[in-house]
Amino acid sequence: MPDTIRAAVIGYGPMHHFGWAHCAWISNAAEFELVGVCDRDPERTEVARQDWPGIETWNDTAELFARDDIDLVSVVTPHFTHAPIAIEALRAGKHVVVEKAMCLSVAEATAMIEAAEEAGRTLAVHHNRRHDGNFRRIKQLVDEGEIGEVFQVDLEAGGYGDPSHGWYTEKAKGGGLLYFWGPHAVDWVLNLVGEPVTGVTGFFFKKVWDHVDIADHAKCVLRFESGCVAEVTYSRINAAPRPLWRVLGTEGAILDSGAPATKGYEHVISTPPQGSVKLIRVRDRGHRREEIEVPNLANDWDSYWRDLAGHLLRGAPVPVSGHDGRRTIAVFEAAERSSQAGVTEPVAYEEVR
Repeated sequence: MPDTIRAAVIGYGPMHHFGWAHCAWISNAAEFELVGVCDRDPERTEVARQDWPGIETWNDTAELFARDDIDLVSVVTPHFTHAPIAIEALRAGKHVVVEKAMCLSVAEATAMIEAAEEAGRTLAVHHNRRHDGNFRRIKQLVDEGEIGEVFQVDLEAGGYGDPSHGWYTEKAKGGGLLYFWGPHAVDWVLNLVGEPVTGVTGFFFKKVWDHVDIADHAKCVLRFESGCVAEVTYSRINAAPRPLWRVLGTEGAILDSGAPATKGYEHVISTPPQGSVKLIRVRDRGHRREEIEVPNLANDWDSYWRDLAGHLLRGAPVPVSGHDGRRTIAVFEAAERSSQAGVTEPVAYEEVR
């Protein structure tokens, strides 16, 4: 690998500006060079040329993969296309970053991992939301023992409203309701607790929105090796949402409403600290109680790309490996199996690295 990693982005669709965001993060990273953008829609590659003057563009991945001077591609396309594009890229000798959700199934994730191993190339999953300022603060407080031993983690998002959102709400393309926000939430929980999952119980409800084929309300409950329990909920029929985060420990708790912790995501490289979390400390078996607002840390999303450069150029760990991404997909699969069977299900590929 040369001193500069020449990269291209695959996918420049208008939804969420993710393609633009990847171009921005790559361009901002000192050891990366943004070479070009590939999208099958010529109108979108024309927009990319206007946004990033001087780049090359392609409307066929075969043209991009034939280029020997492209080291890495970042796949920013709908979920159902991630596995085939990533595998094709890896077999063409490219390192691959793939947006979350990594893919639709454990079988696809395994095929992607095996393709990377066979090609001797890196497969990384773009879980850069680990660098959200509120999550970074929560993890710091937990790791420093501020609330004692964590025994329950609750994460909830969504609300009440029509879930229609393009391909996200077609189950065959998006994966289902949990795949919308769940990739962030499950990855956060797995990263925060840092233990093997011993079982997942899932609950999926279809009550209101008949014009889409995904669930209206989805919940998965994870039990970890130590007995710690985490509950992740995403809903489009929740008229009374709870806080985004509630972390319970033997000596306190952490609460976070979630706003405005990550304002600007998809539109900026990073941000200064925004918002705060509430830290509740309980000492002397409840005789002393303290509640304080702790400012969030910065939203350091671009550090993912610095870490990736460290891996590719200097042998540092992959910031989020394919194995890490597969754990999240395995939780989704176990939750769906559980909801259908009415029992707690084990999780495939439950390695912790």
